[in-house]
Amino acid sequence: MGLERKGNDDFKGLQRAIFVLSLFLTAAAIVVVNVLLYSPTIRQDWLDEDNLLFGITPHKTINNRRILDPASINGVYFGASIDWKAKDVPVAFNQRFGKPLPFVMCFTNMTAANGLALVRELKYIADTVLRVDGAILGLTVMPVDPLDQISDAVYDQLGRVCAEINRYGIPVMLRFAHEMNGNWFSYGQAPGAYRASFIKAASAVKRHANLTTMVWAPNSPIGYPWLTAGGGPAVGSADFLAMDTNQDGKLDHHDDPYTPYYPGDDYVDWIGFSVFHFGENLTANTVPGPDDFRTAIQHAAGNETGAPTWDIYEQFAHARNKPFAVMETGAAYYPNDVRPDDPSEMEVKRAWWKQVYSTDTLKRFPLMKLISWFDIAEDEQVNRGEKDSSFYYRDFRISWNHNITTQFLADLPPRVFFENAPEPALL
Repeated sequence: MGLERKGNDDFKGLQRAIFVLSLFLTAAAIVVVNVLLYSPTIRQDWLDEDNLLFGITPHKTINNRRILDPASINGVYFGASIDWKAKDVPVAFNQRFGKPLPFVMCFTNMTAANGLALVRELKYIADTVLRVDGAILGLTVMPVDPLDQISDAVYDQLGRVCAEINRYGIPVMLRFAHEMNGNWFSYGQAPGAYRASFIKAASAVKRHANLTTMVWAPNSPIGYPWLTAGGGPAVGSADFLAMDTNQDGKLDHHDDPYTPYYPGDDYVDWIGFSVFHFGENLTANTVPGPDDFRTAIQHAAGNETGAPTWDIYEQFAHARNKPFAVMETGAAYYPNDVRPDDPSEMEVKRAWWKQVYSTDTLKRFPLMKLISWFDIAEDEQVNRGEKDSSFYYRDFRISWNHNITTQFLADLPPRVFFENAPEPALL
């Protein structure tokens, strides 16, 4: 009995030791995974150049995947921002829409401490994009900390993540710190820090990735510089002087809304643009004017004699021979704020898409190669200068209502493509 009891005690002790060891190994594994995911500096030290950030070997069919080249086509590719937060995916969009999605946009934050905070989500996104043959991933990266606090290791991580996505055969159009000429992002209206940051991001991408292009994408200048009382850079500061392009000692619509933020031709592959119809007062259902889209691109800054025209297409795409992309567009409908005699959702959105995707647009802007619709409905903050801003539910979607989808597709002109386009030809 004594020997049997001792044997049982030894066995129980061994069980406890194994249990404790398993807990320790599990905890250690969790720590290692989180370090690799969220610490670019340590990851760079631990992993060599050939390791995969996602930790998964690319599909064996990588070399058989089509590689679309929007810059070379005679026309435009259709694209969409889909609601990843609501678990929408490209395959589901295609099923609703009845057409293959050649370009899909996603958004991710970048912090000074941890770099891309959504590496795991990007793995999920890359997997879903891979299921759509030939689809291009638009990756919008939004820094949330002061740009001068972002380390070289974080930029390096960005380049490696793009390279990893490219290894799956997925081209990436990287829109870094978009709408930088606005004041609604933490990095906005800081032209000096922005240019330096964009250059570091572009350099890291070119160092690591072979299927990633850099997109410089300001916002439509209507309303620029959107200053509220006490807003904007301090008078006399370096950013103020850079933004005061006509050197009259004040910031207003006569100042160039683009050039202070341009990082240089060597670092920019695509000229991008954001332009929306938000309706009257930014909060009401109204039909867009018949020429609103074009005049946002070729924007006359005032009605007075001698008022400048800020033409992003001419200044940056045509003058530099770079492809042009409308990275975000859409018309907002406010289903929760419908007033008597308001236009219908179809009337609001159709009036916008018929001028965005039009034969006139294709002829007028031949370097425009991509137009991506913002296919999302969400609460958005509206601040028109009051002390308290408000949130309004805006529905930009065209793929969730069968009647709207059917009309949209019926209205599209030739040379708006959803898959491989024909060889380039003269218009």
